[in-house]
Amino acid sequence: MSRQVRITIPIQSILPDECEDFSPEENLMMIKIGCQCLLEGRKAVVGLTQEEMYNKIKNENRSLTEKMELELLVERETGKKMGEKMTKMYEGQVEQLKKQLDIAIEQIKNYECGNDQKFKEIIQKEKEKCQIIVQEKEKQVDRLYDVCDKLKEGVMLLTNKSTSHKGIEGEKTFSDYAETFIDFKGFEIMDKHTQAGSGDFHLYFEEFNVLVDAKNYDVKKKIPITQREKIKSDLIKNEHINFAWLVSLNNSIDKWDKSPIMYEWVNTNQCIVYINNLSSFDDPKKILRIVWFTCKELYKMIKDVEFDETELTESKELNYKLMDHIKNMRKRIREINTSMNATRSFIQTMDDELRELLETGTHQIIQSNYSLFDEWWSSNVESTNSESSVISTDLWYKFKQDNKDAIKEMDITPEKFKQLIRTKTSDAMITFRGKNSKCAFDIKGLKLIQENIVISEAKIEVEFVEDLKEKKQKDKEKKQKDKEKKQKDKEEKEEKKLLEQISNYVDKELEVKILEDYEDEENNIMTISQVYNIKPWQVISVLVRCKIIKKRKDARGYDIYIETDEYKLKVSE
Repeated sequence: MSRQVRITIPIQSILPDECEDFSPEENLMMIKIGCQCLLEGRKAVVGLTQEEMYNKIKNENRSLTEKMELELLVERETGKKMGEKMTKMYEGQVEQLKKQLDIAIEQIKNYECGNDQKFKEIIQKEKEKCQIIVQEKEKQVDRLYDVCDKLKEGVMLLTNKSTSHKGIEGEKTFSDYAETFIDFKGFEIMDKHTQAGSGDFHLYFEEFNVLVDAKNYDVKKKIPITQREKIKSDLIKNEHINFAWLVSLNNSIDKWDKSPIMYEWVNTNQCIVYINNLSSFDDPKKILRIVWFTCKELYKMIKDVEFDETELTESKELNYKLMDHIKNMRKRIREINTSMNATRSFIQTMDDELRELLETGTHQIIQSNYSLFDEWWSSNVESTNSESSVISTDLWYKFKQDNKDAIKEMDITPEKFKQLIRTKTSDAMITFRGKNSKCAFDIKGLKLIQENIVISEAKIEVEFVEDLKEKKQKDKEKKQKDKEKKQKDKEEKEEKKLLEQISNYVDKELEVKILEDYEDEENNIMTISQVYNIKPWQVISVLVRCKIIKKRKDARGYDIYIETDEYKLKVSE
C-alpha cells in the first residue's frame, strides 16, 4: 500500500524527469536521505556562525582599545594645554597620571594577550568538535553507500536473474507443460540438455519422435537467428527424428512471429515448428496438443511423399522398360511369356512393398501384437550387465521360427518387429549398422536365452547323425546322387530363365558399363545399383551370367546386401 504526501517547492524550481519513474519505496528513500543531508548541513552552518561570533567579539574588543587610545590622546592634548597654564600645579599629578597610564597600558596588553590565548583554546576545542562531527558524518555516509549497494544488488537479483537460472526455469516450465502427453500411447520424455547437438528434450511417441528446445528469454528480447540455426543443425544430425519444436515461453522468435505457430521444412522428411509466447496463452498444454496433432498429419504426408518419390519412380521406369520390351519382342511368344512372368513378380514385389509402407506404424496392429510379443520376449530374451549385444536380424529370425502361424495371421513384417523391439529398449541401447534408420541395429545389454540354442544344436546333431546313417546305405547314395543331379539341372534351368529375364531389363550397353565399373575394386554391387538405379540382385545376375563370379555370394558387397530390408523381405517370402 502507498499514500500521497504533499510537498511545497518554489515556483521557479524544475524537477528532474527521472522523479516520475521512481517507485513509492524509492521516493521514501529519496526524502529520508535528503532530510538527513539537510540537517547535517544546518549543523555545519551553526558551526560557521560561532566562528563569525568569535570574529565579531574580537572586532569589538579592538574598537574598544582604539577608543581608549583616542581618549588618552585627548587627555594628553588637554593635559598639554592645561600644562601650559598650570604646569607647576599639575606636574606632580601628570607624573602620577603617566605612571597610572603606563600601568593601564601594561594591563591592557596583558589583557589582550590573555584574551588571545583563551580565544585560541576555544577555537581549538571547536575545531576538534567539528572534526569529530565530520568523521561521524563520513561514517554515516559510508553506511548509506553500503546500504545503497546492497539495495542495488537486491534489486538486480529480483529483476535480472542469471542466464543459467532462467534456462533451468524454462526447462522446468516446459517439462510441466509436456505432462499433457502422458495419456498418449508410447509417450516418453528424456532430458537431453547435457548432450551437445540434442536440444533440451526428446519426446518419444508411438508414431514419431520430437526434438524440443525451450527458450526463457526476457520479454523485450526476441529469440535470435543463431538459436534457429542451432536447432536446425541438431535436427539434421538426428536423422531418425522427423520434427523439432523451438518453444519460446515469454517472447517471440525473430522473423518467425507473424503467427503464434509457424512451420519450416528442412528437407522432405524433417520439419521445424516455431511456437511463440507459449506461456501467454490461457492453456499452454492445449496449444502443445494442437501442435502434436498437426505434426501427426504432416507425418502422414511425409510417408506419402516417400512413396511418391521412390515407388512411383521405380514403377514408371519398370513400365517403360516393359513396354519397350513388348514392342521389340512381339514375334517371340516364349520371351513374351517370360517377360510377363517377370512383370508379375515385379508387380507382386511392388504390392508387398506398398502394403508394408501402408501398414507400418499403425497403432491398432501394433497394439494387437503386444501380447504375443511380450510373451515371446520374456521367454527368449534376457538382460545382462555385460557389454554383450544381439542383432535385430537374429531376433527376427528366432521370432519367425517360433511363431510362423501367428506372423501370417497378424501380418507381422520386419519393420513392425523393429518397432516392437524399440518399445522394449531405449535409444541409448540401440546402435544402427548403417546411416539409414530402417537398417538393422545392435542392441546392447541383451542376449538370447541359451536353452533355445541348445535345442537347435541338438536338432542339428540329430540331423547330422541321420545323414551319416543314410550315407552308409549304398542304395540310398545312388538315389541321393540322382536327386542332386536333377536338382542341379533344375537350378541351371531356373538360372537360365532368370538370366533371360535379366537380359530383358538390362540392355547390353548397361551391361558393359556394369562390368567396367565392377573391375574397379572400390565399387561394389550396392554402389553400382545406386548409380544405374537398378536392384542389387540384377547386378549380381549380370556378373554371374558373364562368368565374372561363380556364386552369388562371391559378389563384392554381398555382405552389405544381405543386411538390407530388401534381402530380408525376399528371404521371409
